[in-house]
Amino acid sequence: MPDKRTILNGNGVGDDVAIGNSFLYTPSLSTPVYKIEESDVEEEYKRFDEAINKSIKEIEELQNHVDNNIKNILYTHILMLQDRVIIRQVKEEVKAKLFNVEHIYDTIISGYLEKLSSINNKMLSERSSDIADIKSRLIRNLIQPNSGDYSQIPENCIIIAKTLTPSDVLKFNSIGVSGFIIESGGYTSHAAILAKSFGITTIFNIVDISSKIKNGRKIIIDCRSNIVIMNPNEKDIANYTILTENIKQFKEQSIIDAKEKALTKDNIEIKVHANIDIPEETENLLKHGIDSIGLYRTEFLYIFSEEDIATTLPSEETQFKVYKNIASKMKGRVVIRTLDIGGDKISPALGLNFKEDNPFLGWRAIRFCLSNRQLFKDQIKALLRASHYGNIEIMIPMISTLEEFIETKKFIEDIKEELRKENQPFNENIKIGALIETPSASVIIDLIIKEADFISIGSNDLVQYMMACDRTNEKLSYLYNPIDISVLRVLKRVIETANNNNKPITLCGEMAGVAMYTPVLLGLGIRELSMSVTSIARIKNLIRSISIEECTKLVNEMLEKCDNNFSKSILNSFIKKIDIKNYKGISE
Repeated sequence: MPDKRTILNGNGVGDDVAIGNSFLYTPSLSTPVYKIEESDVEEEYKRFDEAINKSIKEIEELQNHVDNNIKNILYTHILMLQDRVIIRQVKEEVKAKLFNVEHIYDTIISGYLEKLSSINNKMLSERSSDIADIKSRLIRNLIQPNSGDYSQIPENCIIIAKTLTPSDVLKFNSIGVSGFIIESGGYTSHAAILAKSFGITTIFNIVDISSKIKNGRKIIIDCRSNIVIMNPNEKDIANYTILTENIKQFKEQSIIDAKEKALTKDNIEIKVHANIDIPEETENLLKHGIDSIGLYRTEFLYIFSEEDIATTLPSEETQFKVYKNIASKMKGRVVIRTLDIGGDKISPALGLNFKEDNPFLGWRAIRFCLSNRQLFKDQIKALLRASHYGNIEIMIPMISTLEEFIETKKFIEDIKEELRKENQPFNENIKIGALIETPSASVIIDLIIKEADFISIGSNDLVQYMMACDRTNEKLSYLYNPIDISVLRVLKRVIETANNNNKPITLCGEMAGVAMYTPVLLGLGIRELSMSVTSIARIKNLIRSISIEECTKLVNEMLEKCDNNFSKSILNSFIKKIDIKNYKGISE
């Protein structure tokens, strides 16, 4: 009896699709446990040091064959291998407990992994794959097996695994696999970043798939729909084969399309900027002809620092070099958001030992920075110094009151005066903007606009706070609606206020990169958008296929009817009528 066609749900990375035969990857590594004599301790130390050096050399060899983004990820692995605290702890326990070094190291690192996985923070817990990767590499070099055995893995297969390490991704990429299906993890893990960089179709959180499929079975990954199809039928294979070819052509064309201006059918230019999380992404922007950044999220400097992973705050000098490097490469504006720590982004380097009942409503972003003046000063001073080398603009997140924004501006002026006394060059006219993402800020937008040089809208939090629903809570997904009538009214008020006061306004949340919402945003009066570089070509193509006049008419109907079901219906009809190059069959 043939295997039954089955669809499983997960979390896809990007919009890719892959078809291939399954390969169950189950690496086994059994760590030996045995007692040693006191006379053996020095020999254990020697084996440990040699294994560390061998592991570092292996990683350095990998660095010779990857781009700068991946080199930096591998560099963090080297730093963790060289961690003096862990090395000292391992050696002390070998001497005290008289067990072999593999067992001691395994026990210590497993303890760290257990603590990391227990942190109620998705991004940090996903970093456990990096530590597991390092642990496996070092223990393997201590035990000295023949190989990590990738030799039996066929080309163009789809790897199915419980977890995936960055080293696995690098090895599989060299083999030429088509995709990854992982039972745990997520899109912010280094494994996901590497897979996306290599263009390998990847989907996470497919529960227990390794127990549901055999080796060599046909399987399809559809990241657009966040599904995996096990044992697809002939129709599935035919449809996805065509779709795969369409996506390949779309990607080749997207680099060309991203470089061209986004002009509507009635010849209105819509400026499209890029969002970035890490500095290395600027290289990809330049490849796509993108010369401006609408949002650089600086908190990742605090969460994952090259100086010491997640345990040491980035110094003023470290930040200055990062900001200067980005600004000097970009011809257009570079909007840098000040530290937005808190909510779903926690930095162990900050040493915060308290738990908030409602972290998204808690001590975060500008609230935290104004309470930690030295930390904030280091960042502002670095930003001001870097502004001498490019068109940097400073965005202040999570503004709730007018007083917060005025106080922040005064703080920046005080640092400017300090720089003048030090004869440090900076842009005297650097622009300071407010990120509108709280209902209170939207209500007093007429007051904020008088103080701000520009306005940005953070749609992710604004929708969440407007609807009073946690955007990560699946049970409340029906409430998280960016085109709810209440959200549309707030967006219209904020956008009109900025436009009437001739202040630049950009929408930089996830809403900006979703094609479905582009006509709505244009109809509301937005003329600048900022999004992930992977969305830019698609959004620009859509913009070229619509007019401001028809978008305005669409939004007016939605606002007049005041019916969310009606809004969704006419928006779907509007999108279906648009003739967008390479859009049909890819984004629908």
